Amino acid sequence: RFFHRLGASLLDRTICASAGAAGWKATIGAGVGMDPEAIVEARLIIVWGGNPVVSNLHGWRYMQEAKRRGARLVVIDPWRSETALKADLHLAPMPGTDAALALAMMQVLIDEDLLDHDYIASHTLGFDALAERVREWTPEAAAMHTGLPAEVIRQLARDYGKAAPSAIRLNYGLNRCAGGAAAVRAIACLPALTGAWRHAAGGALLSTSGS
Repeated sequence: RFFHRLGASLLDRTICASAGAAGWKATIGAGVGMDPEAIVEARLIIVWGGNPVVSNLHGWRYMQEAKRRGARLVVIDPWRSETALKADLHLAPMPGTDAALALAMMQVLIDEDLLDHDYIASHTLGFDALAERVREWTPEAAAMHTGLPAEVIRQLARDYGKAAPSAIRLNYGLNRCAGGAAAVRAIACLPALTGAWRHAAGGALLSTSGS
């Protein structure tokens, strides 16, 4: 009704996920991500801020197949959703603290050298500035914001840094709060640090529309 009153018939962007889309494009450079069907070959899948069991059925079938092939499924969501109930590990940070968790994961990856240095040198910009920025975001610091134990955060980062291929399926739940775009930006940096984008079944995905 609102757009009808404006005399509009077409909206050229989403009204439900603008922050996340802006954060993603500012980091990745485009709306595209990994091929969602390739996730069947992943060894570690992180579903971050989504509930694909009920909201991404066509994607969930590929995650189920990956699990049958031995992949580990981690769900990060303040709510114990239907997807969280089926996960190997469910982490429930305080709402709006996803960026803190991602920054701490990066701090561990850098501190423990779980990095793909060749990929970083060839395909990224700003690594030195990022490393300086995340230095203060230790798991202990993030624990104070997220409510998650520091050792759980540290182990998640280690598991992510050592698994290949690793895939992150973000969704728009985490962008509907203050700092949502920054959270998506921080999460989108993770696969670049580990070189996960080298693998067809690795990387990350926010939008399945490519927009």
